[in-house]
Amino acid sequence: MGHVDVNGVSVVLPDGRPLLDRVTFRVGEGARTALVGPNGIGKSTLMRIVSGDQAPGAGTVTVSGGLGVMRQDIGRVADERTVRDLLVELAAPAVRAAGAELTASEEAMMARDDEPNQMRYAQALADWADIGGYEAEVGWDRVTDAVLSVPFERAQYRAVRSLSGGEQKRLVLEALLRGPAEVLALDEPDNALDVPTKRWLEDRLLECGRTVLFISHDRELLARVATHVATVEPTVSGGQVWMHGGGFASWVQARQDRRDRQAEQARRWDEEHEKLRTLVETLKTKAKFNDGLASRYSAAQTRLAAFEKAGPPVVEAEQATVNVRLTGGRTAKRAVVVRDLGLTGLMEPFDLEVFWGERVAVLG
Repeated sequence: MGHVDVNGVSVVLPDGRPLLDRVTFRVGEGARTALVGPNGIGKSTLMRIVSGDQAPGAGTVTVSGGLGVMRQDIGRVADERTVRDLLVELAAPAVRAAGAELTASEEAMMARDDEPNQMRYAQALADWADIGGYEAEVGWDRVTDAVLSVPFERAQYRAVRSLSGGEQKRLVLEALLRGPAEVLALDEPDNALDVPTKRWLEDRLLECGRTVLFISHDRELLARVATHVATVEPTVSGGQVWMHGGGFASWVQARQDRRDRQAEQARRWDEEHEKLRTLVETLKTKAKFNDGLASRYSAAQTRLAAFEKAGPPVVEAEQATVNVRLTGGRTAKRAVVVRDLGLTGLMEPFDLEVFWGERVAVLG
């Protein structure tokens, strides 16, 4: 079973601001580690570095056991690929390379059906068979059947953009969870999923037996799935990561305990700093009248300078508390009225009334 080692990874933004600072953590074999932190702290950047899509400014990442990746933009963009293209890109590197050559040679032969292109296509078919491409297609058949209720043969040339965001996510998740990769890197895999599919995802991650590093903002998924939590915290030198060896249920208390320890360390540093400053000032005054104290005064200055150069302990920023009042004024008993609203090809016309003070969830 695979693992992930992140060692001393740092990233500086183009404008010179530090984003990540000497990030070091390990996702052990079989662990399901959630990567959490405030928006903009660098979680997705760190995930791209782990996935090999971006090089760090410093540091290294080691992944063993084969890596399967779900990128953040799945389900969000107008994807010009076909279902086949998408599934090929999720396959093992050798299958991915053979699949790309098969597609390229097929397109070349369609553009110019001459002997060189025919030979190239024939070789690509042979390589596809040798590398296990047809066996991969058997697995993709199960994937498209589970998600789209059609076999791969019918689904393979369908445009990804014709699928809903949830279908795109589910397609990728099915392929990765049925695939051979022992390590999965999933960037917000639950976004765009409906409630039943989120529950399906939680169950599959619990039973898959893989090493998983994932980003999510869903507290229920975090609580059910994560065995460890890697937290990216902001500091003046960039985001740094600390690991919590328990699940998300105990993470909030662990984070508060950590901040309490940091505050105590900072308080002790301030006390020691004040003692050293006082000592230097005292010896400075006494040395004016006693040459024998000059060496002690110089030593105290050196000690204070070294102490200040080492700097105070890192104290992470406290989480701000925001209170929002949404009461407003009551304008009517019926806040929303919908009459005979239909969406062509998506839903039949419906009526709806939402009364003042009601909270209505839309599911589907």
